[in-house]
Amino acid sequence: MTEPTMESQPYKVGFIIPPAWFDISPTEFLRVAPGATIAMQTTMRPPDFDYSPEQVRAAVPELLLCAQSLAAAGADVTAQFGYPFSLVHGWERAQAVQQQIEDSAGMPFVMMGVTMVHALQHVGCSSVAVASTYYSHRMETVLTSYLNEAGLNVASCANWQSQGIAKESDSGIFVGEGELDPMGWETPVWAVEKAVRMVAHSTPQSDCILVTGGGMRLLHLAEALEVETGKTIIAGDLALYWGILRRLGCRQDVKGHGRLLASLP
Repeated sequence: MTEPTMESQPYKVGFIIPPAWFDISPTEFLRVAPGATIAMQTTMRPPDFDYSPEQVRAAVPELLLCAQSLAAAGADVTAQFGYPFSLVHGWERAQAVQQQIEDSAGMPFVMMGVTMVHALQHVGCSSVAVASTYYSHRMETVLTSYLNEAGLNVASCANWQSQGIAKESDSGIFVGEGELDPMGWETPVWAVEKAVRMVAHSTPQSDCILVTGGGMRLLHLAEALEVETGKTIIAGDLALYWGILRRLGCRQDVKGHGRLLASLP
């Protein structure tokens, strides 16, 4: 992207990160942001956070406090990382939450789960196949309901359990152990690629693949997977960065990271 001159005011982007999660998004975002962009993060504080829909739904006041803190630090845009913080509210309520926090903080506010839907709409997705990776069957139900409420046609939805990548368990929220544990953060590339390939093969009629799970890093995988599968790839990191850039007013396409970031205008 075209870099601002050294005399220009740099963009300042704040990230809100879920509790007990070390997120690389602020530094990863700088790879696709205009030069001289500054990124910082604040971590949500609720103790003993278990990511249950009930706890996620109750976290709105904490999100607001984090957004207000980043606004006071001078952020131009703040982004909330993590799908569930949108999904648990349903599509209509999630948009209202995003607007409430934006109005209260007095700056643009981007929620991952909301901008994901906007990204799917932007690329003209008529049928989406979902690789829900480490989401449990319970969270898949929440996700599918959310997408349907947003008017999207979910052709299929498969997690690591149903794909045979992770063992079946009775986990209520996330699945996967060892290197597939989402709290370990760096999910192996092979698991991401295998999940995408399997859902593409099982649902050839879909024109888009949605990869959920914030720990799934698609920034440097999307373009090659799109060539291989012939389908547009939308993922949390791609959608969040796309949404931030649009709210910053950036309109120059970002090449090399898939169709979404290459279609900013």
